[in-house]
Amino acid sequence: MVAAVMAGLGCAGRLASPDGLGAADARGVAIATAPAPSAEERYCAWYGSPGDDGVLYFGQAAFWSAMAAAGGDPEADLRRAGPQLVGRFDLTAERLLPPLPVGDASSRSGVWDVLAAPDGRIWFTTFFEAAGSVEPGTGRVRRLALGGGLNELAPGPDETVLATRYGSGTREGGDGEVIAIAPEGDVARRWPLDAAPGFLVAPKTPAWDPHRHVLWLTTDLLPVAEGADGAGEANAEDRHDAYRIEADGTVRVLAEPPELQFVAAGPDGTLYQALAQGSSLQLRVVPPPGGPPPRSLALDDAFDADVDFVQDIQPAGDGRVAVTRWSGRVDVLHSDGSVRGVRLPRPDPAGLYYTAVLHGDRLCATYCADVSVVCADAP
Repeated sequence: MVAAVMAGLGCAGRLASPDGLGAADARGVAIATAPAPSAEERYCAWYGSPGDDGVLYFGQAAFWSAMAAAGGDPEADLRRAGPQLVGRFDLTAERLLPPLPVGDASSRSGVWDVLAAPDGRIWFTTFFEAAGSVEPGTGRVRRLALGGGLNELAPGPDETVLATRYGSGTREGGDGEVIAIAPEGDVARRWPLDAAPGFLVAPKTPAWDPHRHVLWLTTDLLPVAEGADGAGEANAEDRHDAYRIEADGTVRVLAEPPELQFVAAGPDGTLYQALAQGSSLQLRVVPPPGGPPPRSLALDDAFDADVDFVQDIQPAGDGRVAVTRWSGRVDVLHSDGSVRGVRLPRPDPAGLYYTAVLHGDRLCATYCADVSVVCADAP
């Protein structure tokens, strides 16, 4: 599935004015594109996280374009040094702001995921290199010795930050894990993972249920040869089973189908789960204990999992929830239970949408086709 979209991020046209302001069209769509961070690599906008300051923070990385240019080598981004940046977008002015540098002259990996914490710090991962945090007001960067392979971030228990360690889930390594990072930067807790025979487990998206004290995970299960000596046939295909880790440590593996493509917790602890099965895509809403029963809402009855994927779910403080797909389709769940969608433009057909956030009557999304943010009227 990933291979279908990683091949060849072609050059997208510059669709913004030099000052970083998008020019709105008749439909209210505006695309802001930053100057290229590097002359040698093509960076693009990755996962985003809205801060309390009205700024959308997002990672900038050249991973996809470098990988495509190198014929599928996932470490191609490490062949050249380049800036390590957290992008910034003013959601009110709809204007790109100068990015926050978080690396040095020797940095090679881009910034993958970011998380705006309540204390104002922006946490970040770089996968191949160190994770850490940056203070937007001062530019102070703190890089942490947590090991490599850290991928996606989410709020965790007791003011910690959850990070999935996907890298140790490579076929040459062992199973992955999830860590909870304390505000001081230490690892407060670890959840080591085990996979079924013939697979390695590489965790992707974490979500913490604060009411039930349960950790939810999406995963890639990567096939390997069975047996400690490497003998035996490998399984034919990746799997994407979900993991649910209970408060007492009990691990429940929820085998696909359906595939849990993304999971997120809202401000009140409501869980939002994007589930794909066949041509059906649904959003399952699980309120806190004592609330209404869980419900499933149809998002698409012609969903094509071979070319599309739910890349992020962003609950807003006003009860709305934005569900973003690679293709630029964004479904918005309203507090009355209705779902309305919008399809954002793809000037570069190979570009991927990562994170859409709601800001008043507007919706703005990071677009991995150069360092771009696309805004439109919220549905």
